[in-house]
Amino acid sequence: MGKRVIFGLLYGASMIGLFGWADQYAPLVLAGFTLLLLNETAKMVALDTRALLLALASVSLAVFGLNGWGEPQVLIASSITFAVLLAFAALRSSRPGLNVRNGLFTVAYIWTPMVFLVQESSTNSNVLLFALFLIWSSDTLAYFAGRAFGKRALAPELSPKKTIEGAIGGVAGTLIVAYFLNPYTADVSTAHGLAIGLAVSICAPLGDLVASALKREAGIKDSGIFLPGHGGALDRLDSFIIAAPVALLIHSYWLW
Repeated sequence: MGKRVIFGLLYGASMIGLFGWADQYAPLVLAGFTLLLLNETAKMVALDTRALLLALASVSLAVFGLNGWGEPQVLIASSITFAVLLAFAALRSSRPGLNVRNGLFTVAYIWTPMVFLVQESSTNSNVLLFALFLIWSSDTLAYFAGRAFGKRALAPELSPKKTIEGAIGGVAGTLIVAYFLNPYTADVSTAHGLAIGLAVSICAPLGDLVASALKREAGIKDSGIFLPGHGGALDRLDSFIIAAPVALLIHSYWLW
């Protein structure tokens, strides 16, 4: 427990420092996370074309980095290219249909949202920091609300300890945190900040449950070995890869 707490605090402080004061390095760090997440996810779904995926991702991220990480159309083009190449390569495997589906899932689940975060991280680091605090708040407040009031399981097959009451408490508590934290991080209008808070409070537990489903089907407890006492990169970023892109999209297209 002591090791878990120490490394958890170090990880949290590093992420706060990255988005709060060293955002020029954020794209590079998130690019590294992208490769770790692709590798862990591809292993969990037993993707036969994992080596090809990692090679394509590594070369693409290197090229993106040398060219300012590219524009949105670069993300779209790379996602489509990856999907097509992986689908063709999977046709030679012993389980072509399964590998095509798993390849497409891995691209959509990891590559597309993470590269979007890479591209936006240096210019919208304050929003990512805001989202990060909200993700942690959602998880913590849902836990305590569930301990105090939880009776009905939210997803009994995936996470028996998560409750509907805890989820409701997490949403309500995250909205309160968003209201008070917004001026010091995202610094947007109150309605804008609450919209991001609501989206994060819904998407964060969903991200956790998706990762739990993958690990359960793979028959493993942790997605990998990334942080002592905390498991793999996906164990730490399962909520982030879903909630943070949604937060950025709301921020980018907010009209009020």
